[in-house]
Amino acid sequence: MFHKRIISFFLLCQVGFWVDFAIMAGVVALPFLILDHVPNGNTAISGNVFAIQMATYTITCLIMSRVVGKSKNILSWARWGVIIFTFSYPLYPFFPFKYAFYLLSAIAFIGMAISWPAFYAWVGTETNEAKRQRNLAFFNIAWSLGFTISPLVAGPLYDIDFRLPYILIFFISVLSFIFLLFIQNENNHYNLENNPPQNSENNCNGDETNNLFLYPFWIGVFLANLMSIIPRSTYAEHLKKLVSNNELRFLFEDTVSSILTGDPATKFSWPSAMMAFTTAGVFLLFAWTYFWKHRISLLIISQGICAITFFLLSETKSILLICLSFAVIGANHGLTFFASTYYSVNNPVLRHGRASINEGLVGLGGVVGSLVFGFLVDKYGVTVSYKYITFLVIFVILAELLLFYYLRKRVKLLHDNEKD
Repeated sequence: MFHKRIISFFLLCQVGFWVDFAIMAGVVALPFLILDHVPNGNTAISGNVFAIQMATYTITCLIMSRVVGKSKNILSWARWGVIIFTFSYPLYPFFPFKYAFYLLSAIAFIGMAISWPAFYAWVGTETNEAKRQRNLAFFNIAWSLGFTISPLVAGPLYDIDFRLPYILIFFISVLSFIFLLFIQNENNHYNLENNPPQNSENNCNGDETNNLFLYPFWIGVFLANLMSIIPRSTYAEHLKKLVSNNELRFLFEDTVSSILTGDPATKFSWPSAMMAFTTAGVFLLFAWTYFWKHRISLLIISQGICAITFFLLSETKSILLICLSFAVIGANHGLTFFASTYYSVNNPVLRHGRASINEGLVGLGGVVGSLVFGFLVDKYGVTVSYKYITFLVIFVILAELLLFYYLRKRVKLLHDNEKD
């Protein structure tokens, strides 16, 4: 039985890796596909496509939050989700029309919204807190490695033939579905029938402290995904112009290197991979450490650094500084997402509903980031639009701090009343 559990968890990590490999291949190729092959394609259309993906993801996650949790085997939903994704997401280059892209985006991310909360609920079913933290970390590392490696493959493939990344996505998606067929039901995997989780009443006291950080980090994960989707959905055209005008440099040298001319999708794959790489690095760090738990200051500092990073992105023509900026944004995403997911699944009884809300907020950040900044970048360009992000970050930080201090005061009052 122990070996079967290890195999099941390993297979789920494989699914996470390959599914996100497929998603990121589309993320890298899609802006260029829109610019090169959709009639009158521009950054606004790219932003709309990403916004539809995230909006569909958000709405479906919230709708499914109660439905999926009642299933005898939540991975059955994940299998259906991957099937839906397999027969929609790879079809973009074969229907190069704006409204076809919108429709395919909606269908594909309904599938992902059914799948991802189920993945996290399966991992979060582990009742031992230390094991749950490690399992969560390993699963997060697996999918983030898919995000890291995929751009380095998808960018060059697109430059060879724009259809190749999507053909690869199809076969990867089929492989992920096959892996899902061999994963144990979570009741069998974690032996929940003999060791059921504690009821919600017994978890109330611990949940008070958990919620003190859960809700501010939910706001944080919204902002983190907003900040990570913006460069992914809107920076490609800017980088393409830098390459076309021979303005891209390694750092501050006067003449352009031959390495930095041509193949803009390949150039865009470098910072995209760096963003995912630092996300994976933070996941690995958090797997074996505890300093990050119950620290709101880490969230605030990380978000503040990201605000400065967007100022840098709006001005620089250095590929090294662009990669560094993407890396900082990825590290913030890793920090915020890992902590918010950890707090979301910390209560075994409420894990699926909270995992769905957490994923929904990830999607909502993507909607706002890609839709609003897709419009702004198309109208005003990166140089002006990215500076607005600083004001948004300041507003969100204030909201997080106000909520945190309100919740802390409430918890203190509850404890004082219990003493009386």
